[in-house]
Amino acid sequence: MNELYAAPREEFVPRRKDLAKAVRAAGDADVAARIEKLAKPTTAAWLANQLARSDAEDVRALAALGGELRAAHERLDGAEIRNLTQRRSELIRGLLRRLEEGHDLSEAVLRELEDIFTKAVADEQVAAALVSGRLTSAKAFAPLTGWPSLPAGEPAPKPAPRTQGSAKVEPRAGEKPEHARKRERARQALEEARAAVKEAEAERADDERSLADAEAAAAEAAAEVTRLGEELDAAEAREKRARGLVAMARRSVKEAEKRAAQAWRQVQAAEARLAELEE
Repeated sequence: MNELYAAPREEFVPRRKDLAKAVRAAGDADVAARIEKLAKPTTAAWLANQLARSDAEDVRALAALGGELRAAHERLDGAEIRNLTQRRSELIRGLLRRLEEGHDLSEAVLRELEDIFTKAVADEQVAAALVSGRLTSAKAFAPLTGWPSLPAGEPAPKPAPRTQGSAKVEPRAGEKPEHARKRERARQALEEARAAVKEAEAERADDERSLADAEAAAAEAAAEVTRLGEELDAAEAREKRARGLVAMARRSVKEAEKRAAQAWRQVQAAEARLAELEE
């Protein structure tokens, strides 16, 4: 079952579908129904799930830190609280940096990841969900339980092919065998249609979450555009003021040049008069 959350995120829906079909064919319809309702992880949750596998030691250390912090608060140990708080910040920064090195993460994804890691320290249930590597989002932390037992290292069984008319159906009183077989095929078709409805509902829920992620990213991008637009407007206003100051400075320079030329002519005239008087 862990393979469902360890696989690439884009493979989650088809793998969930195959697994539910296999479990239903094995005779456990209740577990199959629960599998069909499993939510596709958000990008941040999927990344956290992968980190729980690739960097399990640091993830477990972050989860364990919560218990240490709670114990320090109970003891009112200020020094230990400060040390553990600093350790928490270092661990979270390290985990985020590790994910940033291998992925191009948006601000929204980074915020959700930080939310997941921070809550994992504050809440034991969140910590357990993180360590399990089966998170679906920053808001759905309950660990998944009641998984069907599948042999370790063995693939899930494939659904057994159904052959029309192969089921042994006991006819009702006065019912012809052919009619009973048709009734059985109709019942099977109804079960498959119901399973398809559940699958479609699960996929719709996945699409709704993807839409929410896309809308959040679009809102973030729009806010960034607005911010950059405001910065551009401010820069253009500064440029306009600067050009006005340049124009004023040029006029002042020209006026100063005129005054300097006029003063120089006055100096030359005064020198000429003085020379005449000294002859």
